[in-house]
Amino acid sequence: EIHYFELAQSFAKFSPIPNVANLGFPLFLAPIIYFTGANSPVDIAKIVFIIQAFLFFSFAIILVALISFEILKSRKLALGAATLFTVYPYILFSILKLANFPRVIPAFHYQMWINIGADYLSAILLYFGFYLFIKKFNDNKLSFLSAAAIGALLSAVALTRVANILYLPLIFLVLIWLKKYRESIGFGAAAFLVYLPQWVYNFYFFGSPFTYGYRIQELSGHGLETKIIGGWFSINNVYIFFEKIWLNLPTLVWIFPILVIILILGFWRLFKEKKHLAMILGFWALLNIGFYIFFVDAQSQLRYFIPSIPPLLILLLAGIIKIYEFRRFL
Repeated sequence: EIHYFELAQSFAKFSPIPNVANLGFPLFLAPIIYFTGANSPVDIAKIVFIIQAFLFFSFAIILVALISFEILKSRKLALGAATLFTVYPYILFSILKLANFPRVIPAFHYQMWINIGADYLSAILLYFGFYLFIKKFNDNKLSFLSAAAIGALLSAVALTRVANILYLPLIFLVLIWLKKYRESIGFGAAAFLVYLPQWVYNFYFFGSPFTYGYRIQELSGHGLETKIIGGWFSINNVYIFFEKIWLNLPTLVWIFPILVIILILGFWRLFKEKKHLAMILGFWALLNIGFYIFFVDAQSQLRYFIPSIPPLLILLLAGIIKIYEFRRFL
């Protein structure tokens, strides 16, 4: 919280400082700090709580319903996905409580969108960006301007969380796959222009457009700024990630393969009907999860996986439907 606030406060004073945070969330906080005269995160906590827990979370529920309807074409299933999205924090809380997870309360709070953090702005923008893309795709209305608007929106998402930059080449490649070459140019140009301030900031303070504050020893304590890729990711982190699950939530180790099978069945069902949308859903979930499993700073941070919740819920519902369809073979 303090890093976001410090950078946002520097923007509010029109005197930016070097910081570990990406620009997106501090830019969101800067007007709030400017007009309230806040001097610490506590001073803006109530305002940010109202915006995130009520406005953002409510809008997220609506977007989950709309995305689910566009993919599953069922109002009942869309309502089911929105309901699952609304109650999953309580389901997660119950599971963690039964497992005596030591950080159950913070984990629950993170899933309720009530903490000051970039995760929720990132998620709401990402959900909206994917909804616009899927909606335009289904309606066959992917124009140059709509692709540019989606590119600008998803690039704003990347400004809030560095992992989200992976979604830009995903959508760009999907547009190429669809032979929407003109639209891919509009998407790429808009995305570049929106993300350009982050690269300018990086170059000004850290000497390279591709060096982020996360990797600067004086700011983050990691001291890996000379390693563009190696300093961000570690194969050993995958082992650490699953080891922590085994130590803290051993029951989930047995539930996890079942969930994976259901998700694969859901992907299979959607792929046979809408292969483009199935691929988008699959990569939407996997890119974020994969990044934070390998990312050196992400261990045990369940909030980092919030962007992947909608595609996982949709694939889960599709998988359950697929299992139900198997009943005729029994």
